[in-house]
Amino acid sequence: MADLEQSGYGEFDRLLALVRRTREVLDVLIGQGELPAGGADYLAGATLPHLEHVEAGFRGWLRASEADLAELQYLVLQAAELRIAPPRSPAERRAAAAEAALESAISRRPQVPLRRADAWTLLGLAHTRLVLAFMPRLPEDEVRYPAGRRTYADIAVPRGPAELMDRIEELERELWRVASGRRPRPLDPGFRRTYGFFDAADRLGGRTFGRLS
Repeated sequence: MADLEQSGYGEFDRLLALVRRTREVLDVLIGQGELPAGGADYLAGATLPHLEHVEAGFRGWLRASEADLAELQYLVLQAAELRIAPPRSPAERRAAAAEAALESAISRRPQVPLRRADAWTLLGLAHTRLVLAFMPRLPEDEVRYPAGRRTYADIAVPRGPAELMDRIEELERELWRVASGRRPRPLDPGFRRTYGFFDAADRLGGRTFGRLS
């Protein structure tokens, strides 16, 4: 991984290193058709736990006043896992089987008790929201995704808590699929949004957090 300019703040530096390393892992996947050595372990052991903390931050941040009744109902049903539709194609069935195997492995881990979102999980959520807002504004000459138009301008900023939660869960879902060996299609919109998130986060970090010191 290329050297990062240090901000002088350890948590920021770790966050910058994580988004850059994740983007580099995805670059290798796109270029070579498979993850680099240790790439799946990095996604499972570093990137996905970070996104789980972001999700915890979201749940700690959300208040009834932040959403209307329809959004709140949607979020409650989502949390209760009542919205999961059955797979409809062979590819979806394979992905579902891989996800089920991963979830089974996760369920065997020691259970972590519920706790309030702390300052750093809320920071992770704030960073995620900032990146999602910045992504469609990333200049075309800085977009690194190799397929389709060299722009993220068509990727809409989440308009409310429900869309924000969908995007966080999409990041987790796409990375689990990649870590389990699924090779994404270059024009797959979910994977493109996921890569774009880490691409934009890396660009944003280089021009902001790196200048704090």
